Amino acid sequence: MSRLIVIGGGGHGRVVADSARGLDVYDTIVFLDDAPDRMMDDGEFTVIGSCTELESVIRPGDSCIVAIGDNRNRAGLIERVLASGLPLATIVDRSASVGSACELGPGTVVLPQAAVNIGTKLGIGCIVNTGATVDHDCQLGDHVHVAPGAHLGGDVGVGSGTWIGIGACVRHGISIGRDVVVGAGAAVVDDVDDGLTVVGVPARRRDHTA
Repeated sequence: MSRLIVIGGGGHGRVVADSARGLDVYDTIVFLDDAPDRMMDDGEFTVIGSCTELESVIRPGDSCIVAIGDNRNRAGLIERVLASGLPLATIVDRSASVGSACELGPGTVVLPQAAVNIGTKLGIGCIVNTGATVDHDCQLGDHVHVAPGAHLGGDVGVGSGTWIGIGACVRHGISIGRDVVVGAGAAVVDDVDDGLTVVGVPARRRDHTA
């Protein structure tokens, strides 16, 4: 048994902590958060400091999970955790399903009722959020967020830093680049280049105007 440090005490952080609590792996779960007053006090989770205090609160046997939904912010904090020498936890909720021959990178979370199917590989710090599904043989880069209720068909490739919005669907065999935003409810039926935002059914590029 060990202590888990959860960085980020917003709603997503509390969901991650609740999943970790259900695993009976950690005897203590504590938070680092820069706005502790926003947290609901359930009598079990304690804020022990701000995110900037990470290095000063580490104890032998600790591990850490960065529970921040924003991909860029999560990536930066994960780099800091790794530089500190603190191990990154990987959290899979008891109600989630992870198939055989899957690889989950350190710092990845698979949340309630989500599914990751056989042969899929997820990079560092990915989020497969509540009720999302990632079918067989997908390849997700680092810091990808598959939002609640989003669904990826088999053999989908997703580049690092990409956000798949809530309720979006991605057709089998599609390739999505790095730092892409797929809008909520979008249906991706064609490959998507790096850095684009795509929305709608079928998903089309959204031009950003001043």
